[in-house]
Order: sequence, then C-alpha cells, then structure tokens
Amino acid sequence: MESEDQHHEEVAANLFFQLSSTDRRHILSVLQKENLKLNEVTRRLDMTATEALRQLQRLTEASLLEKMSDGKYGLTFYAKLVLDTVSPLDFISRYNKYFEDHDALRLPYEFRARLAELSGVVFIPTTIDTINRVTEMVKGAQKRMDAVVLGSEALLELTRQRVQEGLKVRGLMEKRLVSEAPSFLLTWKPLPEIRVTPTLVGFVVVTDKAALLALPGNDGELSYESFYGEDDSFRKWADDLFTYEWEKAKPWYP
Repeated sequence: MESEDQHHEEVAANLFFQLSSTDRRHILSVLQKENLKLNEVTRRLDMTATEALRQLQRLTEASLLEKMSDGKYGLTFYAKLVLDTVSPLDFISRYNKYFEDHDALRLPYEFRARLAELSGVVFIPTTIDTINRVTEMVKGAQKRMDAVVLGSEALLELTRQRVQEGLKVRGLMEKRLVSEAPSFLLTWKPLPEIRVTPTLVGFVVVTDKAALLALPGNDGELSYESFYGEDDSFRKWADDLFTYEWEKAKPWYP
C-alpha cells in the first residue's frame, strides 16, 4: 500500500515533469493571460490539434488546468500558485552562469522570490559599460536618485553637480567606507541624505526613469556585471530593495 510520503513524492515528481516540457510551459503561460478553447491554443502556439489536446489533457490530469462549461481551458488556483512560486526560476536559469559566480543569497528572501520582476532587464557584462550606464542614469534623473555611495570620482562629481541642481539624492554607504567618506562629502552643499549599513546586498541605483543592480561575486567583492532596466516592474523591485535596506540603516553625519 502506498504511503502518504510516497504519494506526495509522486505528485511532486509529476509536477516537475509537467513543467519540464517547453510546450506545456508555453500553454500555461498563454492561459495565464486568458482562457482559450482547443482551436485557439492550437493557433496561438502553432501546434497540431492532436498534440495540443494531448498536452491539455496532461495538464488537466495534473490539476493544473480545468475545462470550463464553454469549452475553454483555464488555470486552476493550484496552477496559479505553482506559476507564482516557480516564475523566478525562468529568470535564474536564463542567467545561470551569472548566478554561479555571484552571491544572490545576500538578497532578502522576499526579493529572491520576486526575481521574475527582472524579466525585462538587459544584462551588462563589463565594468566600463556599467559605469557608462550609471553615468547616463545620473544625468537623466529628473526628480530623485537612490544609490549606494558611488566609488568613481567622476560619478561622485557628476552626482554632486546634480544635487546642486536640485536632484533629491539618498545614499547608502557601507560601514567600512565611513572613514573615507568625509574627504569628498564635506564639499557637497547641500549634503544629500546618507545612511550607513554594515554590509550592502549589492550595488543598486534607482531613478525616476531606470534601475540598475549588480550583485557581489562569490568572493564577497563587488562585481560590475549588472542588470539594467527601465520598465516599471524592475524599477519597483529595485526601489523596494533600496527602501528595505534604507530603513534598516543608520543616519550618517560628517
């Protein structure tokens, strides 16, 4: 007689099997937006009717889909929960090489769970391209910018100029850098609002137009391979992350 543990293992194994198929994942993705009939699924995904029906039946048997009275297929609440839970895996697997070499576990769990919100980002693989992109962000910010204290002298000078022009800037500074800070910040008038945190989860810049994220490498040192995006989803994610770290940090005064 099958034990309860064995049953749970089989259900989990079947779920992973269903999600391992590209065709079935595409069907779930399409039906996440709207319920569709068999012929509509066939047309949308360019599948034969026989193959589409076979995949729809498999997903229905796995309790991921249900057939409505009007003949349309739709996601079950179970499927919606599954997709909401595993959706970050698409982003992580797309950039698996990056995550092999970078410490994403520094991110609080709630932000790792929301990594799907980075799906529209552009990957920037070099230091110079990241610095150039941040420079564009500082120049293009209209009302505000939140960032870790930028290490490049040129970027700091540019940021100082933008502060003088009225740009609202908040900066997070790692505690180990406090002793170096007054030499450049004392010349700033007005002085932006700055807080100190024991460790930084990464390099984050958020403006009213764009966001950028760079995670530390596995050695703990900051890496300038980064993700950049202008879509609302990523900006909201980065904004929430900065705010989360900001509220834990302590005010700093020179």
